[in-house]
Amino acid sequence: MTKKLIFVHGRSQKPTETELIELWYSAIRHGLARDFSQSSVRQFDSIDKDFVYYGDLSNQVLNLPPENIDSRFEALATLKGYSKAQFNRQTYLQVANAGYFKDALADTFSAVLGKLHLADFLINAVAPDMAEYWGGETYYGNDIRARMTQALTFALDSADDVIVIAHSLGSVVAYDSLWKLSHYSEYRHQYGVHKKVNLFLTLGSPLGDENVKAKVKGADCKGFKRYPTNVRRWYNLSAEGDYICHDGRLHNDFRQMMSLKMLSEDIKDIYPIHNMTVRQGVANPHSSIGYLVHPEFIALLQSWLDQSV
Repeated sequence: MTKKLIFVHGRSQKPTETELIELWYSAIRHGLARDFSQSSVRQFDSIDKDFVYYGDLSNQVLNLPPENIDSRFEALATLKGYSKAQFNRQTYLQVANAGYFKDALADTFSAVLGKLHLADFLINAVAPDMAEYWGGETYYGNDIRARMTQALTFALDSADDVIVIAHSLGSVVAYDSLWKLSHYSEYRHQYGVHKKVNLFLTLGSPLGDENVKAKVKGADCKGFKRYPTNVRRWYNLSAEGDYICHDGRLHNDFRQMMSLKMLSEDIKDIYPIHNMTVRQGVANPHSSIGYLVHPEFIALLQSWLDQSV
């Protein structure tokens, strides 16, 4: 049994690739050691992993240098101070009292604003890299998907059991790339049905938003052509107060995938979980490390590490 793990990060300014990988893996190793054992950490370390990094492209679109990562590691150090039992709503509400910036982006993904034709304007103003992904003046979206496609095809060719773990915009990138492999003529015969991702695990995903659903690959198609055909299982984790995934449930949005028998089981929404990340004094329930260190995510990862297909 050959296993392969693919990570995909989200939007906004990013530190260097090496630093971001170190941050994510540190969060996961801590969670595995906290909830299971050091042998679980060794299991994780032994698995072949790929990290689809496009922070260099995002920083270029945003005209920003690589982000200083110190505050991210400081936030992770605080998260490491919580026991497994403290990842609950009571602790989260204490953290949220610090205040956070959810209102700044919550309306960006509002279905109401979409109906008023204001969503594109707000996305461009508040999240220009996301707007660029969906059809800006550069090859930003194409270049990101090319990196994701390369990682997917290599994994599907070389491993029996592939898991994709995608945060935020990364879940859109992964979804679009899986759709591309399912339906583009140069890929679909090899990667459309015969080779599948065993588990698609999305964290803080905006895929349930009406405006986002209207922009993803296949949105204008019907039936099985509308969706990726190369995913066996899909689990989705959404945190309370996460402004990006204000619609925390994907089961109802993609239920046709189940009626078409495209998945081996129903999409499983794990909502709400509680993301206790505080960075530079501001709570951020959308933070990737808050998802990666969370007991629910760690339990799913450990189950996959132990699993045979």
